[in-house]
Amino acid sequence: MNPAPEIVPVLCYHSVGDLRRDGTLRWTVSPGDFDEQMALIRARERTPMTVSDYADVLRGLAPLPPRPVLVTFDDGFPDLADTALPVLRRYRLTATAFVIAARVGATPSPGGDPSLDWDQLRDLHAHGVEIGSHSRSHRALDCLRRTELRQEVAGSRQVLEDRLGTPIRSFAYPYGYHSDAVLAAVLAAGYSSACGVKNALSHPGDNVFAIARVLIERDTGVAGIGALLDGTGRPLAWHGERLLTRGWRAYRRARHLVHAAQPRLSRPTS
Repeated sequence: MNPAPEIVPVLCYHSVGDLRRDGTLRWTVSPGDFDEQMALIRARERTPMTVSDYADVLRGLAPLPPRPVLVTFDDGFPDLADTALPVLRRYRLTATAFVIAARVGATPSPGGDPSLDWDQLRDLHAHGVEIGSHSRSHRALDCLRRTELRQEVAGSRQVLEDRLGTPIRSFAYPYGYHSDAVLAAVLAAGYSSACGVKNALSHPGDNVFAIARVLIERDTGVAGIGALLDGTGRPLAWHGERLLTRGWRAYRRARHLVHAAQPRLSRPTS
C-alpha cells in the first residue's frame, strides 16, 4: 500500500484590501484577515517556498522541506507592495508574485484597476518575493493564435527580464486556462515552471507545468486556511484535464472565433 503523498498547499491571492478589484470584492482579502492567515502559517511552523523552489522539488532536484506552503499573488495590484509585503516580512514568509507585464507602471484605463509600478516590483524582488509572469495582457491563452500566444508568453518574460534585470522562471496561466499549445509556448519561452488553478492541493507528484493552486476568497477566513494546511479543505490535484474543462475550452474558443469574425462580417464590401 502506497503511503499518502505529502500535501503542499499553494495559496493563490489577488488583492489584500477593501477595494473592489475587477468589479468585485470576491478576490480581495481584508488586511486583517490576511494578517491572521499569515500568522496561522507561521504558528503552524510551515516552511514557505517560492514557486521556483517548489519546481526544483517536483523535478527531483531538491528535497521537500517539512510542512511546506506556497503563497502566490496574481495580477500585481499595488496593495501587494503596500499592504501584503509588510505582513509577509513580519511573519518571515516568502511569496511569488505573478504580474501582467503590460500593466506594470501603466495608467489604468477608465474604471480599471491600478497595477504595481516598476520600482515597487524591484522592491518586492529585493525583499525575496519571486517575480513571475502572468502573461502580457491577461488574455485567455488557449483561445489565441500562435503569434498572439507567443507575444503573451515569451513577450511578457522578455519585458520583465529587461526591466528587472533578473531571470523570470515561473509563469501563471491567466484564469488557469492552458492547453497543449499553451504549454508548448511556455516551454519554448524558457520558463521552468507554470501554475494553474484547479482549486486542489498540490503534492510531490504534481505537474511542474500545471501546479495546482487554491483560490483564496474574501470569505475563506482563517478557518479555511487552517483546513488547507490540514489537507482537508480541497481534493488532491489530479493529472490531466477533466472532460468538463475540455468542453468549456471548446465553448470559449467558438465564442472567441465568432467575436473575432464580427468586425470582418460587418465591414462593407467593395
